[in-house]
Amino acid sequence: MGFSVIRNRISITRGDSAQITLTIRDRVTGKPFVPGADDRLTFTVKRAVTDKEVLITKTLDNGIIRQESDCLLLLLPEDTAPLPFGAYRYDVELVLVSGYTDTVIPPSPFIVTGEVTARGTI
Repeated sequence: MGFSVIRNRISITRGDSAQITLTIRDRVTGKPFVPGADDRLTFTVKRAVTDKEVLITKTLDNGIIRQESDCLLLLLPEDTAPLPFGAYRYDVELVLVSGYTDTVIPPSPFIVTGEVTARGTI
């Protein structure tokens, strides 16, 4: 696989695909929590936390899929293909229909690594 996730640090080979499981747990019960139809879950990548420009964004039903006990984040080749190799930052924010907001994954490293074989070169 061209990606890994270790302690919220995502490393992905530029232009590769990734399917990353996002498990959210209820802070009180510890049970898995899956956002409802009117809740929002957003994955955002920027060069730095303070940047205004968003490089990648995925939301529920638009790159994040609800499953039985978790969610699946889908990164497509076109998400990282235009990015220069290097270190970026990402987070995942949950906003419930009630307005309750929780950054379930705080700003964390998102590393785009080099590749030897680029598509279209063979």
